[in-house]
Amino acid sequence: MLGWLLAAVLAGPLGAHGDDQRVLELLTAELAQTPDADLHLRRGELYRHLREWERAEADYAAAARLAPELAVIHYFRARARLEAGDPAGALPAIDRFLAAESGAPEGWFLRAEIHAAAGRNDAAAADCARGIERAPEPRPEHFLRHARLLAGSGDRAAALAALDAGIERLGPVVSLVEMALTLELERGEPDGALRRIDAVLAATPRREGWLYRRGEVLERAGRPSEARAAYAEGLAVVLALPERLRDTVPMEKLERDLRRALGRLTPP
Repeated sequence: MLGWLLAAVLAGPLGAHGDDQRVLELLTAELAQTPDADLHLRRGELYRHLREWERAEADYAAAARLAPELAVIHYFRARARLEAGDPAGALPAIDRFLAAESGAPEGWFLRAEIHAAAGRNDAAAADCARGIERAPEPRPEHFLRHARLLAGSGDRAAALAALDAGIERLGPVVSLVEMALTLELERGEPDGALRRIDAVLAATPRREGWLYRRGEVLERAGRPSEARAAYAEGLAVVLALPERLRDTVPMEKLERDLRRALGRLTPP
């Protein structure tokens, strides 16, 4: 429901003009003719974008007077207060929103940000999990945020479980796998990192980058001969690619990195 409300609030002049001052003039002129909660919210959001916190708050308050039943006002107010550096002031506002819209994942994600800004990582992680549960299509950044919050509390195992939940739902998204590799290595589990890389290698047609990562993990683990074999396989895959795929800046860099790694590990 919040997504629809956000779209409704941000439709019209705020979304159609690039000149902020001109949009403000248009909204102010409309409000002079017809006081309207949506117009106040649009102008309040523009003031928030401009970091004019007091004016944004005045518009949110005006919207609340005109349409006290509109729960999304509390969401906007909470976000503005958080961005203004006032998580303590943001928390009651987002709680009021969630009391009316408990199924809105955006509300839980925002409350997670508010708790995190106040240094309450455990509460933030719990709210992030609630947002993911309610999101019809959670995005990789949601799982990453959840994992970072858990890792920030020192629970790497729970952070890895959060990432695995994301990988199971979304597939081997690079950002999720990379963070999982980082956590495995931080807790001294190179074999765990290798198992994750091997799972990706078995599922993806583009193997070259992951073979390089496999070599990095093996080299870091003090297994140079295995690392050299991974780098060599990665280079062979790159050289076998069609020219149109090889002739790109990222692929040229990967080829250089693979050759450099092989040179580093090749006995004189």
